Amino acid sequence: MRLFSGVVAVAAMMVAVCGVALLTTPASAYVTSFPDEPDIDGILITVGWAIAEFLAGLVPYPTVSALLLAIIHAWEPKPEDNYWEHVKDNVAQVCGDFINEQNLEQVAVYKQDLIGLLGSYERADVHGDGTYPDKNTVADAITTSIISNRFLIEAALLPSSMTVDFADIASVHILILKDVSELYTTPGGEVSRWWVDLSLELDHYIEYAVWLEGDFMTWRNTQIECYFDEADGGCLAFEWAGAECYDKYVITDYVRKYSETCLQMHPADGEVGSCSTFCDMYQQQVDRDDAGWLHRNLGAAKDQWAKLKLEADAMAEKASRYYNPYTKDQ
Repeated sequence: MRLFSGVVAVAAMMVAVCGVALLTTPASAYVTSFPDEPDIDGILITVGWAIAEFLAGLVPYPTVSALLLAIIHAWEPKPEDNYWEHVKDNVAQVCGDFINEQNLEQVAVYKQDLIGLLGSYERADVHGDGTYPDKNTVADAITTSIISNRFLIEAALLPSSMTVDFADIASVHILILKDVSELYTTPGGEVSRWWVDLSLELDHYIEYAVWLEGDFMTWRNTQIECYFDEADGGCLAFEWAGAECYDKYVITDYVRKYSETCLQMHPADGEVGSCSTFCDMYQQQVDRDDAGWLHRNLGAAKDQWAKLKLEADAMAEKASRYYNPYTKDQ
Protein backbone atom coordinates (compact mmCIF):
# COMPACT_ATOMS: atom_id res chain seq x y z
CA MET A 1 0.00 0.00 0.00
CA ARG A 2 1.50 3.30 -1.06
CA LEU A 3 1.67 6.10 1.50
CA PHE A 4 2.29 9.77 0.82
CA SER A 5 5.88 10.73 1.59
CA GLY A 6 8.05 13.79 1.40
CA VAL A 7 7.47 16.83 3.60
CA VAL A 8 8.42 19.16 0.77
CA ALA A 9 5.90 17.61 -1.58
CA VAL A 10 3.14 17.85 1.02
CA ALA A 11 3.94 21.46 1.80
CA ALA A 12 4.08 22.43 -1.85
CA MET A 13 0.80 20.75 -2.55
CA MET A 14 -1.06 22.31 0.36
CA VAL A 15 0.25 25.78 -0.45
CA ALA A 16 -0.94 25.32 -4.00
CA VAL A 17 -4.34 24.10 -2.82
CA CYS A 18 -4.81 27.01 -0.43
CA GLY A 19 -3.53 29.55 -2.93
CA VAL A 20 -5.89 28.44 -5.67
CA ALA A 21 -8.79 28.15 -3.24
CA LEU A 22 -8.51 31.85 -2.54
CA LEU A 23 -8.83 32.63 -6.21
CA THR A 24 -11.46 30.11 -7.32
CA THR A 25 -14.34 28.86 -5.23
CA PRO A 26 -15.89 25.48 -6.09
CA ALA A 27 -19.18 27.18 -6.89
CA SER A 28 -17.61 29.51 -9.44
CA ALA A 29 -15.48 26.72 -10.89
CA TYR A 30 -18.45 24.43 -11.44
CA VAL A 31 -19.72 24.55 -14.99
CA THR A 32 -22.74 22.55 -16.04
CA SER A 33 -21.85 20.97 -19.35
CA PHE A 34 -25.26 19.34 -19.72
CA PRO A 35 -28.56 20.97 -18.68
CA ASP A 36 -29.86 17.59 -17.50
CA GLU A 37 -26.91 16.73 -15.23
CA PRO A 38 -28.24 15.09 -12.07
CA ASP A 39 -28.41 17.33 -9.01
CA ILE A 40 -26.28 15.72 -6.31
CA ASP A 41 -28.51 16.74 -3.43
CA GLY A 42 -27.85 14.17 -0.68
CA ILE A 43 -31.39 12.76 -0.77
CA LEU A 44 -32.47 11.62 -4.22
CA ILE A 45 -28.91 11.54 -5.50
CA THR A 46 -25.90 11.14 -3.21
CA VAL A 47 -22.25 11.35 -4.17
CA GLY A 48 -21.95 7.58 -3.81
CA TRP A 49 -24.91 6.99 -6.13
CA ALA A 50 -23.64 9.50 -8.71
CA ILE A 51 -20.22 7.83 -8.82
CA ALA A 52 -21.82 4.38 -9.11
CA GLU A 53 -23.86 5.58 -12.09
CA PHE A 54 -20.76 7.20 -13.60
CA LEU A 55 -18.82 3.93 -13.31
CA ALA A 56 -21.74 2.22 -15.03
CA GLY A 57 -21.74 4.84 -17.81
CA LEU A 58 -25.26 6.00 -16.96
CA VAL A 59 -24.78 9.71 -16.15
CA PRO A 60 -23.81 12.47 -18.60
CA TYR A 61 -20.58 13.59 -16.93
CA PRO A 62 -18.06 13.29 -19.78
CA THR A 63 -14.94 12.99 -17.61
CA VAL A 64 -13.76 12.32 -14.08
CA SER A 65 -12.87 16.00 -13.89
CA ALA A 66 -16.45 17.06 -14.62
CA LEU A 67 -17.78 14.66 -11.97
CA LEU A 68 -15.27 15.91 -9.39
CA LEU A 69 -16.37 19.50 -10.01
CA ALA A 70 -19.97 18.46 -9.47
CA ILE A 71 -19.04 16.68 -6.22
CA ILE A 72 -17.10 19.69 -4.97
CA HIS A 73 -20.04 21.92 -5.86
CA ALA A 74 -22.45 19.64 -3.98
CA TRP A 75 -20.25 19.32 -0.90
CA GLU A 76 -19.48 23.02 -0.57
CA PRO A 77 -21.80 24.21 2.24
CA LYS A 78 -24.57 26.52 1.01
CA PRO A 79 -27.16 28.06 3.36
CA GLU A 80 -29.96 27.59 0.83
CA ASP A 81 -29.05 24.02 -0.18
CA ASN A 82 -26.94 22.18 2.39
CA TYR A 83 -25.85 18.69 1.34
CA TRP A 84 -25.02 17.75 4.96
CA GLU A 85 -28.49 18.59 6.23
CA HIS A 86 -30.00 16.64 3.36
CA VAL A 87 -27.88 13.60 4.20
CA LYS A 88 -28.94 13.81 7.83
CA ASP A 89 -32.60 13.98 6.77
CA ASN A 90 -32.03 11.08 4.40
CA VAL A 91 -30.52 8.92 7.14
CA ALA A 92 -33.29 9.90 9.57
CA GLN A 93 -35.79 8.16 7.27
CA VAL A 94 -34.46 4.79 8.39
CA CYS A 95 -32.59 5.59 11.61
CA GLY A 96 -34.88 8.11 13.27
CA ASP A 97 -33.08 9.66 16.23
CA PHE A 98 -30.52 6.82 16.36
CA ILE A 99 -27.82 8.88 14.66
CA ASN A 100 -24.13 9.21 15.46
CA GLU A 101 -24.19 12.99 15.67
CA GLN A 102 -20.54 13.30 16.65
CA ASN A 103 -19.24 11.35 13.67
CA LEU A 104 -21.61 13.10 11.26
CA GLU A 105 -20.28 16.46 12.41
CA GLN A 106 -16.66 15.28 12.21
CA VAL A 107 -17.20 13.90 8.71
CA ALA A 108 -18.67 17.22 7.57
CA VAL A 109 -15.52 18.95 8.85
CA TYR A 110 -13.23 16.33 7.29
CA LYS A 111 -14.94 16.63 3.91
CA GLN A 112 -13.90 20.27 3.79
CA ASP A 113 -10.28 19.07 3.76
CA LEU A 114 -11.20 16.46 1.17
CA ILE A 115 -12.77 19.15 -1.03
CA GLY A 116 -9.39 20.87 -1.16
CA LEU A 117 -7.60 17.67 -2.12
CA LEU A 118 -10.16 16.82 -4.80
CA GLY A 119 -9.85 20.31 -6.24
CA SER A 120 -6.09 19.92 -6.32
CA TYR A 121 -6.41 16.56 -8.08
CA GLU A 122 -8.85 17.97 -10.65
CA ARG A 123 -6.42 20.80 -11.50
CA ALA A 124 -3.27 18.67 -11.53
CA ASP A 125 -1.69 17.45 -14.75
CA VAL A 126 -0.77 13.84 -15.37
CA HIS A 127 2.81 14.86 -16.11
CA GLY A 128 3.84 17.69 -13.80
CA ASP A 129 6.47 20.31 -14.59
CA GLY A 130 7.63 20.69 -10.99
CA THR A 131 5.62 23.84 -10.27
CA TYR A 132 2.49 21.97 -9.14
CA PRO A 133 1.98 18.39 -7.89
CA ASP A 134 0.97 15.90 -10.57
CA LYS A 135 -2.05 13.61 -10.25
CA ASN A 136 0.15 10.77 -9.02
CA THR A 137 1.29 12.88 -6.06
CA VAL A 138 -2.16 14.23 -5.20
CA ALA A 139 -3.78 10.79 -5.50
CA ASP A 140 -1.21 9.59 -2.97
CA ALA A 141 -2.25 12.34 -0.56
CA ILE A 142 -5.96 11.59 -1.07
CA THR A 143 -5.64 7.85 -0.44
CA THR A 144 -3.52 8.44 2.69
CA SER A 145 -5.99 11.02 3.99
CA ILE A 146 -9.04 8.81 3.47
CA ILE A 147 -7.44 5.71 4.99
CA SER A 148 -6.36 7.75 8.02
CA ASN A 149 -9.86 9.16 8.55
CA ARG A 150 -12.20 6.38 7.56
CA PHE A 151 -12.67 5.37 11.19
CA LEU A 152 -15.21 8.22 11.07
CA ILE A 153 -17.36 6.49 8.46
CA GLU A 154 -16.78 2.94 9.66
CA ALA A 155 -18.06 3.83 13.09
CA ALA A 156 -18.46 1.42 15.98
CA LEU A 157 -21.37 3.45 17.38
CA LEU A 158 -24.60 3.43 15.35
CA PRO A 159 -22.82 2.49 12.09
CA SER A 160 -26.12 2.41 10.19
CA SER A 161 -26.39 6.17 10.51
CA MET A 162 -23.07 6.56 8.67
CA THR A 163 -24.18 4.57 5.61
CA VAL A 164 -24.45 7.52 3.22
CA ASP A 165 -21.15 9.05 4.33
CA PHE A 166 -19.43 5.67 4.02
CA ALA A 167 -20.72 5.20 0.47
CA ASP A 168 -19.77 8.79 -0.43
CA ILE A 169 -16.17 8.70 0.76
CA ALA A 170 -15.50 5.10 -0.26
CA SER A 171 -16.81 5.90 -3.76
CA VAL A 172 -14.65 9.02 -4.03
CA HIS A 173 -11.61 6.99 -2.99
CA ILE A 174 -12.38 4.30 -5.56
CA LEU A 175 -13.00 6.89 -8.30
CA ILE A 176 -9.61 8.51 -7.70
CA LEU A 177 -7.79 5.17 -7.54
CA LYS A 178 -9.40 3.97 -10.77
CA ASP A 179 -8.61 7.21 -12.56
CA VAL A 180 -4.97 7.33 -11.49
CA SER A 181 -4.56 3.62 -12.27
CA GLU A 182 -5.66 4.23 -15.85
CA LEU A 183 -3.74 7.47 -16.27
CA TYR A 184 -0.43 5.94 -15.23
CA THR A 185 -0.73 2.73 -17.21
CA THR A 186 1.38 3.45 -20.27
CA PRO A 187 0.22 3.01 -23.87
CA GLY A 188 3.10 0.56 -24.26
CA GLY A 189 1.50 -1.73 -21.72
CA GLU A 190 3.42 -1.04 -18.49
CA VAL A 191 0.75 -1.34 -15.81
CA SER A 192 0.72 1.12 -12.91
CA ARG A 193 0.95 -0.27 -9.41
CA TRP A 194 -2.07 1.84 -8.55
CA TRP A 195 -4.14 -1.13 -9.77
CA VAL A 196 -2.87 -3.11 -6.77
CA ASP A 197 -4.01 -0.38 -4.40
CA LEU A 198 -7.39 -0.22 -6.13
CA SER A 199 -7.86 -3.99 -5.79
CA LEU A 200 -6.97 -3.93 -2.08
CA GLU A 201 -9.24 -1.00 -1.28
CA LEU A 202 -12.14 -2.53 -3.20
CA ASP A 203 -11.69 -5.65 -1.05
CA HIS A 204 -11.95 -3.53 2.07
CA TYR A 205 -14.96 -1.49 0.99
CA ILE A 206 -16.95 -4.41 -0.42
CA GLU A 207 -16.37 -6.47 2.73
CA TYR A 208 -17.46 -3.61 4.97
CA ALA A 209 -20.50 -2.82 2.80
CA VAL A 210 -21.69 -6.44 3.01
CA TRP A 211 -21.28 -6.38 6.78
CA LEU A 212 -23.02 -3.00 7.07
CA GLU A 213 -26.06 -4.16 5.09
CA GLY A 214 -26.50 -7.20 7.34
CA ASP A 215 -25.90 -5.24 10.53
CA PHE A 216 -28.31 -2.53 9.41
CA MET A 217 -31.20 -4.94 8.84
CA THR A 218 -30.52 -6.82 12.08
CA TRP A 219 -30.39 -3.59 14.10
CA ARG A 220 -33.52 -2.23 12.45
CA ASN A 221 -35.51 -5.32 13.37
CA THR A 222 -34.53 -4.91 17.03
CA GLN A 223 -36.24 -1.52 16.99
CA ILE A 224 -39.67 -3.05 16.33
CA GLU A 225 -41.53 -4.62 19.24
CA CYS A 226 -44.73 -6.65 19.01
CA TYR A 227 -46.73 -7.11 22.20
CA PHE A 228 -49.54 -9.67 22.50
CA ASP A 229 -52.15 -9.45 25.23
CA GLU A 230 -54.55 -12.36 25.32
CA ALA A 231 -58.12 -11.77 26.36
CA ASP A 232 -58.69 -11.68 30.10
CA GLY A 233 -59.24 -15.07 31.68
CA GLY A 234 -62.30 -13.81 33.48
CA CYS A 235 -63.92 -13.01 30.15
CA LEU A 236 -62.84 -16.27 28.55
CA ALA A 237 -64.51 -18.19 31.37
CA PHE A 238 -67.87 -16.88 30.16
CA GLU A 239 -67.41 -17.33 26.41
CA TRP A 240 -69.85 -20.24 26.63
CA ALA A 241 -72.47 -17.71 27.73
CA GLY A 242 -71.85 -15.45 24.70
CA ALA A 243 -69.24 -13.12 26.20
CA GLU A 244 -67.15 -11.38 23.50
CA CYS A 245 -63.49 -11.52 24.44
CA TYR A 246 -60.74 -9.70 22.57
CA ASP A 247 -57.01 -10.24 22.16
CA LYS A 248 -54.77 -7.24 21.59
CA TYR A 249 -51.64 -6.89 19.45
CA VAL A 250 -49.55 -3.73 19.79
CA ILE A 251 -46.73 -2.80 17.41
CA THR A 252 -44.20 -0.21 18.56
CA ASP A 253 -41.56 1.07 16.12
CA TYR A 254 -38.98 3.06 18.05
CA VAL A 255 -37.32 4.43 14.91
CA ARG A 256 -40.49 5.80 13.35
CA LYS A 257 -41.99 6.63 16.77
CA TYR A 258 -45.07 4.76 15.65
CA SER A 259 -47.48 2.57 17.53
CA GLU A 260 -50.57 0.72 16.31
CA THR A 261 -53.04 -1.62 17.96
CA CYS A 262 -55.05 -4.46 16.46
CA LEU A 263 -57.97 -6.01 18.35
CA GLN A 264 -59.34 -9.42 17.41
CA MET A 265 -62.13 -11.58 18.68
CA HIS A 266 -60.44 -14.31 20.67
CA PRO A 267 -60.33 -17.26 18.27
CA ALA A 268 -61.72 -20.64 19.16
CA ASP A 269 -59.37 -23.57 19.46
CA GLY A 270 -57.81 -24.35 16.08
CA GLU A 271 -58.88 -21.07 14.47
CA VAL A 272 -56.64 -18.22 13.36
CA GLY A 273 -57.33 -14.75 14.68
CA SER A 274 -57.87 -11.76 12.38
CA CYS A 275 -54.74 -10.04 13.80
CA SER A 276 -52.45 -13.06 13.57
CA THR A 277 -50.39 -11.57 10.70
CA PHE A 278 -50.51 -8.01 12.02
CA CYS A 279 -46.94 -7.88 13.32
CA ASP A 280 -45.37 -9.92 10.54
CA MET A 281 -46.90 -7.77 7.80
CA TYR A 282 -45.61 -4.60 9.40
CA GLN A 283 -42.15 -6.11 9.81
CA GLN A 284 -42.11 -7.21 6.16
CA GLN A 285 -43.09 -3.74 4.96
CA VAL A 286 -40.33 -2.12 7.02
CA ASP A 287 -37.83 -4.67 5.68
CA ARG A 288 -38.85 -3.84 2.09
CA ASP A 289 -38.60 -0.10 2.71
CA ASP A 290 -35.21 -0.41 4.36
CA ALA A 291 -33.85 -2.79 1.72
CA GLY A 292 -34.85 -0.26 -0.96
CA TRP A 293 -33.16 2.55 0.95
CA LEU A 294 -30.01 0.47 1.40
CA HIS A 295 -29.87 -0.35 -2.30
CA ARG A 296 -30.19 3.30 -3.34
CA ASN A 297 -27.67 4.56 -0.83
CA LEU A 298 -25.17 1.68 -0.68
CA GLY A 299 -26.10 -1.35 -2.74
CA ALA A 300 -25.93 0.42 -6.11
CA ALA A 301 -22.38 1.53 -5.30
CA LYS A 302 -21.37 -1.89 -3.97
CA ASP A 303 -22.59 -3.55 -7.19
CA GLN A 304 -20.33 -1.32 -9.28
CA TRP A 305 -17.41 -1.91 -6.90
CA ALA A 306 -17.83 -5.66 -7.41
CA LYS A 307 -17.71 -5.29 -11.20
CA LEU A 308 -14.68 -3.02 -11.00
CA LYS A 309 -12.97 -5.53 -8.68
CA LEU A 310 -12.79 -8.07 -11.51
CA GLU A 311 -10.92 -5.59 -13.71
CA ALA A 312 -8.69 -4.37 -10.88
CA ASP A 313 -7.69 -7.92 -9.91
CA ALA A 314 -6.76 -8.77 -13.49
CA MET A 315 -4.72 -5.59 -13.91
CA ALA A 316 -3.05 -5.98 -10.51
CA GLU A 317 -1.63 -9.33 -11.60
CA LYS A 318 0.19 -7.53 -14.42
CA ALA A 319 1.26 -4.48 -12.41
CA SER A 320 4.83 -3.24 -12.49
CA ARG A 321 6.59 -2.03 -9.36
CA TYR A 322 6.04 1.60 -10.41
CA TYR A 323 3.09 3.81 -9.57
CA ASN A 324 4.21 6.19 -12.31
CA PRO A 325 5.99 4.10 -14.95
CA TYR A 326 6.73 7.24 -16.94
CA THR A 327 9.08 8.53 -14.25
CA LYS A 328 9.77 5.17 -12.57
CA ASP A 329 8.21 6.56 -9.38
CA GLN A 330 7.62 3.90 -6.74
